[in-house]
Amino acid sequence: MYENEIRQLIQQLAWTDDVTYYHSLRVACLLAKFTEMPAGQKFLKQAWVTQSECITAGLLHEIGKVSWPRDYLFSSDRLAQMDDETLTKFWTLKIQHPLLSERMILELYAKSGNRFWERIARGVAAHHESFDGSGYPYGLTGTEIPLLGRGLRVFDTYVAMSEYRRYRSHFEHERVLKEMGYSLGCRFDAYWGREILAFLESIYIENGQPCGNLDQWLEEFLAG
Repeated sequence: MYENEIRQLIQQLAWTDDVTYYHSLRVACLLAKFTEMPAGQKFLKQAWVTQSECITAGLLHEIGKVSWPRDYLFSSDRLAQMDDETLTKFWTLKIQHPLLSERMILELYAKSGNRFWERIARGVAAHHESFDGSGYPYGLTGTEIPLLGRGLRVFDTYVAMSEYRRYRSHFEHERVLKEMGYSLGCRFDAYWGREILAFLESIYIENGQPCGNLDQWLEEFLAG
């Protein structure tokens, strides 16, 4: 595994924005726990990725945001409060960030020639695609979306809705699962979305804070 490269990128994200950094760690940690389960093992086989590749995709799916202007990265404004010009710039950045993340990861693929990075890049680029084709940046539909990207979509949405953000409070675990359930087959792959939501429900019933100290978890993963 490319410990030094991953550490360099994730530290760059931490220095840029600690909120996005910890969001990425939560997504990656939940992916790690999912891939230890039978359903997660099946997911890895069908996605043709290793556990390390899956977790690294979780860590780096937002890495493109390191290039965002600070005014947008740290904005506490809700979308409804933005003027038209600011809103247009915000959505342009938002739509581009999976592509920026993909580009940064593909630079590592170009240097090493190892498809470890290529597989991660394809999943990361697709983590905002929706099963019904309404997502971005490519507007992919159904199984056109790499399975790693479809899985990331579910975990990323769950963590984002469960977190406090600068512009809103968090949503309770039960509400998040319920609302996400309405989007199975639309935003989310119906089969894998259901499997992942069932996993998230079970892990939080068993342990309300399944990831514990995220910085410690990251060091353990990188030490590997």
